[in-house]
Amino acid sequence: MTIYAGNYIEVLKTFHEILGVSIAIAEKRNVDSKIVDYCTANGVRLFLAESPDHLDSYLSELSEKIKICIVASFGLLLKNSFIQKTEWTVNIHPGDLKTCRGRHPLPFAIVKGLPLMTLTAHLIKDEKIDNGPVLAELSLPIDYSKSFSFNDEKLRENLPYITNLILSQLKENGSLHAATVNLQHAPYNKRLDAEILHEIMSAKNLLKYKSL
Repeated sequence: MTIYAGNYIEVLKTFHEILGVSIAIAEKRNVDSKIVDYCTANGVRLFLAESPDHLDSYLSELSEKIKICIVASFGLLLKNSFIQKTEWTVNIHPGDLKTCRGRHPLPFAIVKGLPLMTLTAHLIKDEKIDNGPVLAELSLPIDYSKSFSFNDEKLRENLPYITNLILSQLKENGSLHAATVNLQHAPYNKRLDAEILHEIMSAKNLLKYKSL
């Protein structure tokens, strides 16, 4: 069995094309219609989680062996009971774990005036968020002369690449190779103020945030 949990259609499509996805899981309150349409068209079972308890109840009832679960853009926490019965659990985080752990990693990188935006694929070993051995990293320059949407789209364009990189390794070798990263001095982001977040995401350019 293979499971995808998240709201990135790019990851779901690549995952399904390489290994096949048995079950896709999304949060009911904000599921992308593209996820629903893709699952319907391709015969992928879709579960819409209404709450953390609803998700835990569903996952606890799964009895088949789970080869891999990929998480990407998913706001509910996977519990240790599920992680421990899954051979590989992978998170694709749109940020650098050393500088942008936690919520809204790209807006946070912009507010800090960082030069790069990053996709990080890492193993999930326990319930700690954005923590675990790193499988792959891909970084691109942030273009502060352009909008947030422009940069976000450029980052998302690379989701199929990093997903393929991980799954091709698993398909060919039957395992994943990861590197331990020291995150002792990498605190979680403080949640950005809603007004600042809206300003960043709607700005025509991001020049005011660029570090000199």
